[in-house]
Amino acid sequence: MTGNGSLDPSDLCGGLAKSFSRGGDFWTTQASSTQGVVPVVCGVQKDGVVIVVRDSSSQIYGQSVCSALVQGGWTEDAAAEQAGQQQDQATNEANARASAQASALREAENALATLQGTNRSFTNAKTVRDDVTTTDADLAKEREDAKGGNGDGCYNVENVVGYDAENVVGYDVTSNASYDVDQEQQNIDGVRTQISTLQQALTALTAAGLPSVPGAGAAIATAQANNATAIATTNKAVDHLNGVLKTAYNIANTLGTGDCADSGPGETPDSLSHIS
Repeated sequence: MTGNGSLDPSDLCGGLAKSFSRGGDFWTTQASSTQGVVPVVCGVQKDGVVIVVRDSSSQIYGQSVCSALVQGGWTEDAAAEQAGQQQDQATNEANARASAQASALREAENALATLQGTNRSFTNAKTVRDDVTTTDADLAKEREDAKGGNGDGCYNVENVVGYDAENVVGYDVTSNASYDVDQEQQNIDGVRTQISTLQQALTALTAAGLPSVPGAGAAIATAQANNATAIATTNKAVDHLNGVLKTAYNIANTLGTGDCADSGPGETPDSLSHIS
């Protein structure tokens, strides 16, 4: 209720509250808390005072008030009603912008925290490097076993050294290391996804008119550098593991002599592939 004419809006508001309360309902001039925009039902004016009636849900009470005001000599004020609706629209748009900004900021902060956590846990292909250590030790054991020559009935060349090449060193490379190399590729791809998620969130921040979150650029640069290091480390290990596998088979295949010739495990398995 607004105005500065012959009617005092404050007195008029109190009088209407008393009038509406006569039927047993309780009306008050005290403001009540509401969430969101309460839609306009009508706008009326009289003697320089403008009343804009708002009500939520089915608007039954608001329609009753509007009807009572019109019956009491108030006239419809389309301009006041339109102004109220425009105000509501502006409020809704402002709320939507604020909600979008809050959502964009929250997503950017979450994406940054995820990437920073990944950076902190970076181990530079430790599992693959451990595979190299294990495989080297097993190759050394095969070399030691190979000193026994053919063995009785070709037992050493077939069941010891050959076993070392195929089922120890071979398993180290073609099973354990192969799995770990694949996992490293998945880890790298996962980091790339996290980087992309953060970059998209930063783009959304810019679109929402907000600045970037502090530390985002550094986190992205660190993650990209970590990926490059992990790729180089893994591929160096792959080359080493492939060399060990070939050496292990060569030792077993060339050990047998005489009746034990060609007693080795045969063709070397396929090499491990580089990651990218």
